[in-house]
Amino acid sequence: MRAIAEVVAGVAVAALALAAGCDQPHPIVICHNANCGEPTDPARDDTLPAFRESLMLEEGGRPVIDGIELDSFWRGSDNVCLYAHDPSDFAENTPAIAPAQELALHFAQPGPISFSDQPFLVLLELKAFVGTSTKDRHTPEQRVLHARCAWNIYKIVSDAAVASGRDIVVEFQSFAPELLRAVIDTAPGDTPVPYTFGAVQGVPSPVDDQTRPLRDFTGLPITDVQVHPLWLLDAQHEAILTSGAGISFFWFSTTSEVFAAIRRYHPTAVDTSEARLMRRWLER
Repeated sequence: MRAIAEVVAGVAVAALALAAGCDQPHPIVICHNANCGEPTDPARDDTLPAFRESLMLEEGGRPVIDGIELDSFWRGSDNVCLYAHDPSDFAENTPAIAPAQELALHFAQPGPISFSDQPFLVLLELKAFVGTSTKDRHTPEQRVLHARCAWNIYKIVSDAAVASGRDIVVEFQSFAPELLRAVIDTAPGDTPVPYTFGAVQGVPSPVDDQTRPLRDFTGLPITDVQVHPLWLLDAQHEAILTSGAGISFFWFSTTSEVFAAIRRYHPTAVDTSEARLMRRWLER
């Protein structure tokens, strides 16, 4: 069903892109759900073996990726911060700081950590729900606890980056503006590496009940809005640009319509599990 929806939604995007020409963009490539091994396997999303494998991917003697996504999930039933993606991971008990510790080890290794010359992006998503349903939202106390967990992750990767002389940026990202506000309100005094904030809009509501209107993020210093390229309307794109934010893409399966959307909209970043395919297309 998901694949069919992507193809149908992408037809209009492809037609518009053809009209716009074939200008080749150069977004940075982020490893979606820290799972860029080959062949792609969604069952390995947000698992440490996939995380390690993704960091080791190379193309032409350089890392394939320019950044990696770390998901943090606050499990409300026992108030534990986990490295997990969605309700199907409720048997998961990997601490949210575990991938940050892996990344710290990676920073200490010799050689480049990204394909581009831009800072390596640590995309830290705070999941917007706490139970088996996406309608299970954080209490005010849980928002604060989740925000503190995110700052613990930031501290691990930022300290490691400084110690190893790595140039990185951390982006706190969420579907929930309330979580981003909690991150801002709990910011520590010492923040040695730059950090930014991103809004996830994804697939429009009601297809995805997590997606919130951009106006809900008013007052937050949003510099990136992440959307699905096959569900992006021109009016939404204009609203994002008018807000002063940049645009980035995420998707599940790469199609010709996805390539067309990248050419049309020139996102600053693409968040994909098919990182090697994307790298080869961008650099061809």
